[in-house]
Amino acid sequence: MATTAYWAPNQALIAQVETYTFSAPSSVGNTYTATINGKSVTYTSVSGDTAATVVTAFLALMQAVTSVPIELTEITFASPTSTTITATASVPGTPFANVPGTSAGLVMSTGNGLANGIATAHTTANASPSDASDTQNWLRFTTPAPGVRALPQDGDDVVVRDTDVPMLWNLDQRASVQFNTYTRWQSFTGTIGLPLTNALGYNEWRATYFKFVGPQGSVPSGGLQMVLGHGDGVGPAHEHYNVGSQKTTLTVLAGTLVRFLGVHTLNSFAVLGGVDLEIATQMGEIATLTTSLVDADAVVRVGPGVTWTGGATLTLISGSANLDAAPTTLTMSSNSSVTITTDLLTWPTITAQGNCTITMLAGGTITTLTMTNGCTLDKSGDARALTITNHTIDGDSCVINDPLNAITYTNAGSVKQSVQSGPYRFTGTKTVKVV
Repeated sequence: MATTAYWAPNQALIAQVETYTFSAPSSVGNTYTATINGKSVTYTSVSGDTAATVVTAFLALMQAVTSVPIELTEITFASPTSTTITATASVPGTPFANVPGTSAGLVMSTGNGLANGIATAHTTANASPSDASDTQNWLRFTTPAPGVRALPQDGDDVVVRDTDVPMLWNLDQRASVQFNTYTRWQSFTGTIGLPLTNALGYNEWRATYFKFVGPQGSVPSGGLQMVLGHGDGVGPAHEHYNVGSQKTTLTVLAGTLVRFLGVHTLNSFAVLGGVDLEIATQMGEIATLTTSLVDADAVVRVGPGVTWTGGATLTLISGSANLDAAPTTLTMSSNSSVTITTDLLTWPTITAQGNCTITMLAGGTITTLTMTNGCTLDKSGDARALTITNHTIDGDSCVINDPLNAITYTNAGSVKQSVQSGPYRFTGTKTVKVV
């Protein structure tokens, strides 16, 4: 029987506490260091130092909030005994050390002649209703059995709904679990995933994407079905997903900001309803896509780390896109718009009809361009060379705007309909081939 796992936060908020016991220096110049997210605070021992004097001096450094790395200001430091320092999460439920999947959390160490001079004790474990890897935050139901508190398992249908509690911590600990389906309802008004930049201004070191995969053996059909935005409600302000290497079909009915990563060659999306979908837009991110759809005033941003499967078509119907990677075919209609900002890409086929706009803020090549019924290709904002190999446009309503003379036409173009004013706009003298 199918099992459904519901996000059902039930864990208490408990502040993490780490206790560090200091040994006396063995000589002048020993170092005591606190490191978090690649940033460090160090005390160097001086003549006459004992464990107690080191603790006093080191604590003063850690409490100097105007000079320590900003990550340390999320932690309250104290000295309950003369040779110990405690670190406590200033906001209960926010992990700062001993976080699975990363070594960037707080670590105390010694060096320059002193080894193992700080002993670490995990006094109180972090706990939070926002922990995606806590059994108390999930309910699994297998009809007709009652629900039990347990993490999602292979083959589960996973549902997120009816709560405002965000999913923030240990997001990468389900990375190998094979969900059968994933559904997020609009009645969920928390968030899924941490902002890539922490509110304090540092690059987030904890996992920022909720990671899971789809069922095995899903090629060439099936795969993970993800549906976001069922039902009524405002939905989450943002949600971040990384589905790994299994095939995923992403359907976004409603939402605000969705970030998506996945590298299967048959990944596809359909996005509607004013949603902002970002795919591998951040530095170093990668994703793979095949034929996909943007509709109903949705916005899609495709980063330079995206690979489009050969033959892939991106269709926009009254939507818009910022594209830094080129599908084989780009089809636009009904007031759609596309902005292209990555240089030297080849666009095999672009077809636009019905008051669409293509803004080229880059050079490159368009192999076959077709524009009908009031469309514009605007090259006015960028002087890098663009080659258009073949093109067909309506002369009475379409415009190729090239005041910087950046476009080279390889072959004669086909101008259809009557020509009442110039469909080619440039400065100076330019030869345009028209048949």
